[in-house]
Amino acid sequence: MDKTESPGLENLDNNQDTNLDEAFTIKEVANFIDETPNVVRNWFKELRDYIPHEKNSSGYNVYRKDGIERFKEIKALHRQQGWSMRQIGHYFATGGESFKPEPEKSAGELLAEEIRGLREEISALRQENKEIKEHLANQEKFNLSLMERLQQAERGTIERDRLLMESLNETREAKKLMAATNERLDKNLDDKPDNGSPEQKKGFFARLFGM
Repeated sequence: MDKTESPGLENLDNNQDTNLDEAFTIKEVANFIDETPNVVRNWFKELRDYIPHEKNSSGYNVYRKDGIERFKEIKALHRQQGWSMRQIGHYFATGGESFKPEPEKSAGELLAEEIRGLREEISALRQENKEIKEHLANQEKFNLSLMERLQQAERGTIERDRLLMESLNETREAKKLMAATNERLDKNLDDKPDNGSPEQKKGFFARLFGM
């Protein structure tokens, strides 16, 4: 922008006494700091929280001396030092003490950072893979132990069933023996003569000599 077409910074500084109490529009501020209205309007949109301003009777944003000084500061940071609006906002938010723009990194530095990041990612993947292998190994041990316990339980069940069958068979045999014994006992009782029979009434000598 041609400074001959606007009051410029010099005109504002030279007429401070008459301009201190005035409020200026975006277009006027743009003329003061030698920028286009669209640029100043975008700066205000990005950094309005850090730019002193007020509303006029028509509802438009206007700026006094402190607002214009802040625009001048923004221009210096952005145009001369190459800061982004985000960096400038951080600078204002922290009082200008917490942020220092980092120097632009060379292609070699960027490549080294990328390689370092890849190495860190590979290392993290290897560690994760190691942990997964350890988990699988532990799981396999657990599965083998569980299978062994199940097999032992199955063998125990088989042995228990075998002993139960043997006990049942022994019980059956015992019942058979008891039945046979009872049968013989009953037969012997049936074959034994009654006490009231003639043979039982014979005397001792008669039985002795077969009389």
